[in-house]
Amino acid sequence: MTYPVHRSALAACALALVISSPLAHAGKYDADRPGSADHPLVSRYAGSTLYLHGEENYAGARTLVAGKNGPVEKTVEGKISNRIYFGPKGRGSLEIFRNYQAALRSAGFDTLYECEAAQCEKDRTQSKIVRWAQGAQWVDNGNSDAYVIRLFEYKPGFHYIHARKDAPAGPVDVQIALRTGEESDANVQGRAQQFMQVIESARVEQGNVTVDASAIGSALKKDGRIALYGILFDTNKAVIKPESKDTLEQMAKSLKNDPGVNVFIVGHTDNQGAVDANLALSRKRARAVVDALSGQYGIAAARMQPHGVANLAPAANNADDDGRARNRRVEMVVR
Repeated sequence: MTYPVHRSALAACALALVISSPLAHAGKYDADRPGSADHPLVSRYAGSTLYLHGEENYAGARTLVAGKNGPVEKTVEGKISNRIYFGPKGRGSLEIFRNYQAALRSAGFDTLYECEAAQCEKDRTQSKIVRWAQGAQWVDNGNSDAYVIRLFEYKPGFHYIHARKDAPAGPVDVQIALRTGEESDANVQGRAQQFMQVIESARVEQGNVTVDASAIGSALKKDGRIALYGILFDTNKAVIKPESKDTLEQMAKSLKNDPGVNVFIVGHTDNQGAVDANLALSRKRARAVVDALSGQYGIAAARMQPHGVANLAPAANNADDDGRARNRRVEMVVR
């Protein structure tokens, strides 16, 4: 068999499992669902039909990675694409699994965890995948889709692989689980069921949630501080981005509502880069906020003192993108 790689703009990550023409008969599981299509990075096994699909612009997906004492669950965030296929009759789950393994490796993906039937059972992989597939986003087809997902549960011939490839736009994760056809259902008997999930790196669009002035004032009175995530900067820069306007307005309104309150404006960064550089950057960012509040919104500069603490006071673990995003913030602290 050959595994040609798509020569498209996405070729850096594309897999190639040649797609055959639609099956001739038109049973319930024998034709692609209207409006569905293969993911542009990963095509189906030849002769399979696409039964379920769904997308999420940004969400977290549970995956498995190899650990010292067995697989470890890890959440990967990004743009998530879900597919469930039924393979052609006469092609077992192991044969299809071997094709996916070969195609992923040929396209430069590194395997983070994989198991075949006996090992999957030992690692209890199958029950995890069922839960994750049930919780995934699917286009509502108005029929027994939940039944199709449950077909994965406690059936033989189960195989799983999670692989990743670094790409210019960030890593791409692919996880694929397969099982043999349902013997009690003539419609899918002898047709391997395939769950495919692709997670592409994506940046959260920040600045869409603004804390209003009353919430800022309440937090300052109750906790003596508040972390604000609506003040945005480009990487390694201290120029406030225009989409920060709403948050700045609410900060100014809160200070005007309580003229007796004086604050520290404190810049925080994640742990990317040297500490000294991050200290200087966080101070410059805090200064930029003070200058904006005084120069554009009329808050007396004497009421605000800018300080920067780099990554010395994290709000979350810096080990992943979500944690680092929580650490990049501006705080108002009562003096």
